[in-house]
Amino acid sequence: MDHISETTIYKLLSDDLRLKIVKMLIKSNMNVSEIIERCGKDQPLISHKLKELRENGILISYRSGKNIVYRVSDPYIKKIIDTVEAASLRIKQECKCVECNGDKS
Repeated sequence: MDHISETTIYKLLSDDLRLKIVKMLIKSNMNVSEIIERCGKDQPLISHKLKELRENGILISYRSGKNIVYRVSDPYIKKIIDTVEAASLRIKQECKCVECNGDKS
């Protein structure tokens, strides 16, 4: 994978499960079994999400004994997620809608 477009990164991180997996792997490298256990999803689904993230350069995998271990490929992925989370929080704080602020009547 020589090049990944911005749009592809946004699409990959827009899926709740892929985002959850990436956030977990930012904190710690994990093997597939650990990811399955933490996510509480079936192995085929997790394997599919990992494959998408790996094939598009978001994750890197390596063998450790009998296990395949995954890690985030680039520290800038964390910066992207942190920036979007900060923007989301700021927008929510400034929003006046009931959904963001609860029913204050």
